[in-house]
Amino acid sequence: MSTPTRNYEQAPHEQTMNRRDELAVSGSVLSEAPWALAGAAGAVTAGADVVLHLMALHFAISSPLALGAVAFFAVAGAGSLLRSRGSRSLRWAQRNPWRFAAFPGVACAMVVFVLSVIDSGGVFGSVFTGLWHGAAAYGLTGLVGSVGRPRRARA
Repeated sequence: MSTPTRNYEQAPHEQTMNRRDELAVSGSVLSEAPWALAGAAGAVTAGADVVLHLMALHFAISSPLALGAVAFFAVAGAGSLLRSRGSRSLRWAQRNPWRFAAFPGVACAMVVFVLSVIDSGGVFGSVFTGLWHGAAAYGLTGLVGSVGRPRRARA
């Protein structure tokens, strides 16, 4: 599937992208994320949370996996925004970090919702859990995109 790139170079007040185009562009940018780094961050975060739960003599698996999912999606989203190789879709995402951050936030919310339903079986609590974990991934990605600067290309 090709990503539509017709209006990304226009000034912000002239942009006419609809939500579907924004999601396509966000998916294109996220496809170039540092997945190995994101996976390592998620695994380390989940592992550290398991250790903390075991130190408190409480075994939990869903909570550490949910926290690892937040780290995974936040690092993937932020890492893709800080890439040095540019494209029109990446430039759009760097100019609109909070709109781009919705993609990793929603993805995280969906993953955590499914994990929570499998673990607890309740839908209402799982919706809340998914929403606040997704909001955390959204906030971290948007914050890094707002204050971070892309790395320079190596000579």
